[in-house]
Amino acid sequence: MPMRATTVRFDDSLWALLEREARTQGVSAAQFVRDATILRIASVATQRGDEDMLMTVADVAARASDTGREGPPPPPAAVFDPDRLAALERSGMLAVRDDPAFDRLTRMASRVLDAPIALVSLVTKDRQVFASCVGVDADDRDGTPLSHSFCQHAVAAREPLVVGDAREHEVLRTNPAIEDMGIIAYAGVPLIHEGQALGTLCVADERPRSWNTEDVELLSDLASSVLTEIKLRRAG
Repeated sequence: MPMRATTVRFDDSLWALLEREARTQGVSAAQFVRDATILRIASVATQRGDEDMLMTVADVAARASDTGREGPPPPPAAVFDPDRLAALERSGMLAVRDDPAFDRLTRMASRVLDAPIALVSLVTKDRQVFASCVGVDADDRDGTPLSHSFCQHAVAAREPLVVGDAREHEVLRTNPAIEDMGIIAYAGVPLIHEGQALGTLCVADERPRSWNTEDVELLSDLASSVLTEIKLRRAG
C-alpha cells in the first residue's frame, strides 16, 4: 500500500510537547502521531462495537509496531557542537523567512537541477529550519524535526552529500523522511560560515536520481552565493 502524505497543523507549543514526549518514548514525532491515531481509531471502534474495524486496527498496529524494524541512527555528534550552534545563532539566519535574495537562489537551484524541492536548511540541535524553500507545503515551511533531516549529515561531514536513492543508503535508509515525506534522492552542500557548517543548500526529489559532477558543481556555486548573502546580512 502506498504511503499518503498529510499535513497536520500544530502550533509551536503543541509541537514542542509532541516532540518532547516522542523523545521520552524513544520514537520519532511521526511515529508518535501514527501510534496515537491507531489508539484513537481503536477506541472509537470499541465504543460502537465494530469488530471488523477492531480486527483491521489490530493488524495495522501489529505492522506499525514491528520491533524488528531498524530505527534511524542518532544525530552525528558534530550537530551539537556548541561553537557551531553559537555561530548559527550569531548568523541571524534562524529568523530569515521570505527573503528575496535567498528565495531567488532556491528557485534557481530547483530550476537548474530539475528538482522539485530546494532548501536553504539550517540545522539546530533538534530541528532543521528552512530559511528558504521551494516545493514544500506552506504548513511545513518552518522545517522538520532533526529525525527527518538528511542535511545534518552534510553538516557533520562538512562536505557535499549526494544520494541517488536514500532507501539504499547505509545511513539514510531508515530516515523517517523517506516514508513520511517521500524524499528519495538528495544532494546537499554545507554552508560553512565563520568556520562552522550552519546548514546546507540542498535539492531533493521523490524519485531516484543519478546526480553527476556538473550537478554538484552547480549546487556548490549556488551555495557560495548563499554564503555571500549571509555575509552581506552580517555586514549590514
